[in-house]
Amino acid sequence: MRRTRSVGGAVAAAALTLSLAACSGGSGSSDGADGAAGGKHLTIGTTAEVPHLIPNNDLGATGIQIESAIWAPLTQVDPKDGHLRNVVADSIKSKDARTWTIKIKPGWTFTNGDKLTAKSFVDTWNYTAYAPNGFANNGFFQRVEGYEALNPAKGEPKCDTLSGLKVIDDLTFQVKLKQPFSPYPTTLSYLGVAALAPEVLKDPAKYTHKPIGYGAYKLDGAWKAGQPVKLVRNKGYKGEGAPEAESITFRFFANPETAYNEFLAGNIDFAQLPSSKIDSYKQEAAGRYLQTKAAVGVGHLVLHVNVKPYDNLKVRRALSLALDRAALAKVKSGTVPSTSFTPPSIAGHRDDTCGDCTLNVAKAKQLLKQAGGFPGALKIYYATDDPGSQVYAEALGNMWRQNLHIKVKYAGQPGSEIGKLDDAGKLDGIRIQGWGHDYPSIEDYLTPLFASYGDINTGKYDNPKVDKGLETANAIADQQQAIKAYQKVEDLVAADMPVIPLSLSRTVYLHAQGVVPMNSAYAGVDPIRSTFTR
Repeated sequence: MRRTRSVGGAVAAAALTLSLAACSGGSGSSDGADGAAGGKHLTIGTTAEVPHLIPNNDLGATGIQIESAIWAPLTQVDPKDGHLRNVVADSIKSKDARTWTIKIKPGWTFTNGDKLTAKSFVDTWNYTAYAPNGFANNGFFQRVEGYEALNPAKGEPKCDTLSGLKVIDDLTFQVKLKQPFSPYPTTLSYLGVAALAPEVLKDPAKYTHKPIGYGAYKLDGAWKAGQPVKLVRNKGYKGEGAPEAESITFRFFANPETAYNEFLAGNIDFAQLPSSKIDSYKQEAAGRYLQTKAAVGVGHLVLHVNVKPYDNLKVRRALSLALDRAALAKVKSGTVPSTSFTPPSIAGHRDDTCGDCTLNVAKAKQLLKQAGGFPGALKIYYATDDPGSQVYAEALGNMWRQNLHIKVKYAGQPGSEIGKLDDAGKLDGIRIQGWGHDYPSIEDYLTPLFASYGDINTGKYDNPKVDKGLETANAIADQQQAIKAYQKVEDLVAADMPVIPLSLSRTVYLHAQGVVPMNSAYAGVDPIRSTFTR
């Protein structure tokens, strides 16, 4: 089943629940910001300004970061041990992994006073899934029965509600999927399925800057375009373990170095480390930085496995064996070597599932010779709008030149343009790509990249055994047994090597003295849930 979402947006959205958003380009806005005011107030530096705060219509890291303070998920990963726990949900049950009964906890309310009910979720999900509404998270509901009727290939929809959704009572609703899908409770940790208040659903355009949620915080006064977002504690929040911060200000920075300088000046409490400061931050911000314990973002090389010479498994293996991943990690700050197709923070991860992901030049040369060598020049595409991408691409190229004596070319273009070429099948080389989950499941690192219908399987990898294996694993209701089935799929992928794993993201963040963000090996860094000693 194909999920409609943009690669960049999905990666960013996934990374956001685990970390501060990255910063890029332009200048920062400081109007109305208090700076690092001390006490239990937080000022978080994030990326360029967002156009709205509606999680169901958001794929961007910055927006979802702010929305995670204003709304609460149905489920979430426990930062202590990684198990899935209920937040708004009271229970999520199924006998066949296809029909799911979701019961929400009583007493939750929106900040406008409306009760949060089962109908709140069903109405919001129907609105999001209805194609004419144009909500960004529409594709999330493709697994639900009746989706095609709301999203016809041609013409207008003839109905505006999903046949697979049904309200049972005030706190209970039922979801019927088109096919069994065992990780479904985990997918409900995604904030894109939060409920919207009835008045918002009547006219979402009126509420782009007036969010009404049911999370730990609410908007403090008006939020106007060009201004920071100010939040205060929601005294009606019903969740367990509310964050310590009494108020939070999100300041937007289009330029990462501006945010860095504002942090050093004491005007913000959190910022992501710019790549340009990798050599100086340990001295300039001594004792005020951390690296995330969770390595969630997976970096890899996309190979078009049906195009010569990448259709030859020996060529793919040789290219991988010729890379020194430890040296590459030194080139790109906040990364560590990857030798698997999944990150260690995900249940079911195993180390070293990629047998050709350690440096072995002799073996690489032997395989390439057996394959008949590498014809012509290898072209590496890199994103000109991604700081450090060119240097990283050149490091890759130098290793292949030196270890395999391959000629290398470089093609720098904006990331969006590279994506268009790749989607159109016109990419005459390889590209560097990253992926982070929408929901913390091993399935979300396999289906998108390696299913024949996967939405970021731009290398056109197609193995019927992989598709069948995913179908089998999806239908297993017992989560532990399902994980074992997904691991068998990863083994099939490893044997084919359709992508070359490179790195795992372990981003470095800056934090003020006396303020320590949550840093979990399972749930990553969350500055909203900071502890205070100042």
